Amino acid sequence: MLLTVKLCVRVDLDYVPWDTPDAKEFGHSEPAVLLRMLDLAKTNGYKFHFFASERSIQALPAEADAVLNDGHDLDWLCKRPDEADKRFARALDLFKQVNHIPIGLACKGAWPEETAFDGAAQLQFLSAQPGPIPGNLRLFPVETRSAREAFRNGSSVKSWADHAKLAIRDSVSRGRSVTLVVRPQVLGRFDPKLIFLDEILVLAQAVGAQVRTLRELLKEGNA
Repeated sequence: MLLTVKLCVRVDLDYVPWDTPDAKEFGHSEPAVLLRMLDLAKTNGYKFHFFASERSIQALPAEADAVLNDGHDLDWLCKRPDEADKRFARALDLFKQVNHIPIGLACKGAWPEETAFDGAAQLQFLSAQPGPIPGNLRLFPVETRSAREAFRNGSSVKSWADHAKLAIRDSVSRGRSVTLVVRPQVLGRFDPKLIFLDEILVLAQAVGAQVRTLRELLKEGNA
């Protein structure tokens, strides 16, 4: 029996209004783009997987509420894996304030070599580039370029979208699921109307990749 390939759209939420460096580079449009993403998902029946940092939940809890109220999945964006143990209790408290319990975490890049994380015992999965895995978490590898990384390296939005499409086609041909990482704040500068993101999702479905979240993949037991 052929394994159905899944595409996870991982949406990293880390915007706060007072982050001057990010605002100077990408602007303040994350809340507006987030609403457009929720509308895109609702219109087309997509379910996205959001990961929120502590500062994002603390500053803009309404974003987490909107994500959950629209039926999407939400887990922890661990910005500093080397400080995961120190940050985990605070993260749990903030998630409790939006009446939610995280079961997974995501980080930029790979998990740092020889970095322990005692909190892994309370979680089930990690979204990161291939590499070390803390505890017995299940790793869902990220092997595509994030929008933030691509744009910082000078790629155009079309180049990023074309690269994502090629990665999805390749994953489908190999029977492997794939994760696409985006940030609404970054899309606000490069793809504010989500034209290219929509193209990526349409292409994914056309070649047989179903849009799923990592929580759904975990439940289904698929790679």
